[in-house]
Amino acid sequence: MKTQGMSQQLQALREMNGREAYGLFMEQGTGKTWTLLADAERLFAAGKIDAALVIAPKGVHTNWVRREIPTHMDAPLIARAWKSGAGKKDMAKIDEIMKPREDGEPVQLRILAINIDALNTEAGFHYARRFLNATKAMLIIDESSRIKNPDAARTKSLMRLQPFAPYRRIATGTPITKAPMDVFAQMEFLESGLLGTTSYRAFVAEYADLISSQHPMMAKMAMRNPRAAHAQIVARNPDGTPRWRNLEKLQKLLQPHTFRVLKKDCLDLPEKIYQQVYFDLSPAQLKAYEMLRDELRVDVPDSGVMTVSALAALVKLQQVTSGFVLAAGNVTYVGKQNPRLAALVDCTADVEGKIIVWARFKEELRAIAQAFTDEGMKVVEYHGDVNDKMREIAVDTFQNGDADVFVGQPQSGGIGLTLTAAETVIYYSNDFNLETRLQSEDRAHRIGTRRNVVYVDLIATDTIDESIALALQRKSDLAATVLGDIRAII
Repeated sequence: MKTQGMSQQLQALREMNGREAYGLFMEQGTGKTWTLLADAERLFAAGKIDAALVIAPKGVHTNWVRREIPTHMDAPLIARAWKSGAGKKDMAKIDEIMKPREDGEPVQLRILAINIDALNTEAGFHYARRFLNATKAMLIIDESSRIKNPDAARTKSLMRLQPFAPYRRIATGTPITKAPMDVFAQMEFLESGLLGTTSYRAFVAEYADLISSQHPMMAKMAMRNPRAAHAQIVARNPDGTPRWRNLEKLQKLLQPHTFRVLKKDCLDLPEKIYQQVYFDLSPAQLKAYEMLRDELRVDVPDSGVMTVSALAALVKLQQVTSGFVLAAGNVTYVGKQNPRLAALVDCTADVEGKIIVWARFKEELRAIAQAFTDEGMKVVEYHGDVNDKMREIAVDTFQNGDADVFVGQPQSGGIGLTLTAAETVIYYSNDFNLETRLQSEDRAHRIGTRRNVVYVDLIATDTIDESIALALQRKSDLAATVLGDIRAII
């Protein structure tokens, strides 16, 4: 390797040495990408592999090829990133990785990085399968929590590819974001039966306290639909949280096959500092919020009052706290004031250094970018409406010092990026996804961070914002228990 590994990375290499299947549960920012590349280079030098197939979230897969591999790897290699819908010119460039080695040519490590969702397409899946058939490869899943659902199409696609890779690695800092069951498919990808069973139903029954089939609720469900009699429904505690069990047993089963490291244990990084900024809804927002919460109705100009489902109301309640609501395909603004936007501008007025602002909705992103632009600040954006080329430029511009504010959606930019130029990270809005939250936090808090990073949550008083914050904390506590970050409290 061109670069020297840190102590936790070298320890991880020692732990997985000689293992055909292994998981790196390394917290974001502790260097799991370097560790995987060093492992691949070691296996290549030993003649055990001649290729690596990297499956990663969109955008992260290109980061492997554009930044990580050139920066760290020293072995002779050729690396290409799959591009969905590639034209003839781009496809010819990608196909160079499949070119047979000519007599006398040096052996090169071939690395193909592909977006995990491309495996749901016929072209992407067959190209990955063709690559594995033509090589002796290590198959790496970066951010493996993306395959926690055994029934998801991408999980099934990866399970079909698994037998063709003699070496398999998974890597994520957030293997559990909702429930203990999140680890089942990830570990099954490594090797079937590592957790004591190949049955997902049996796994659920072992680690969840399930409602009895004799429970009146189950009987009613079975009367409506006989198939529901076989449903597995997790019982709840008095406070509404799910009831889990045998978590210490699960931790012991995971331990021999995974390496867990936290930033606080291995990096000389400044502490994260958390702050919450509360604001009150405007009278118009409060009226709309209460109607939506209590009556599941929303007033849409030119369309009248519309009813919405309880599930849709959860999203729209959050939108109302940001001064708008999306209904009937149109954006309706709630009142003339936007207290959330005012709170953002106010709390950044005296901030020194660069700022990251994460927001859930596109309407919020537009408002944020315009507000900072009006303040005379240079803004770059990273979200679903920004193409891949401009996303790369946005990251480089922010990191190189030519932009003051990075505005993004955590779902698009919260994984795999390095944004250590920031000293302040503001969550304009959150969702219930713990992985999204933790990943986006660590874009600014990782190797290369030299100053304290301040994380600010904007919270509308007495609204769904507070429920989201509590849910994220509970999920974080559960993951820490299963992974051994804290002592289990049963």
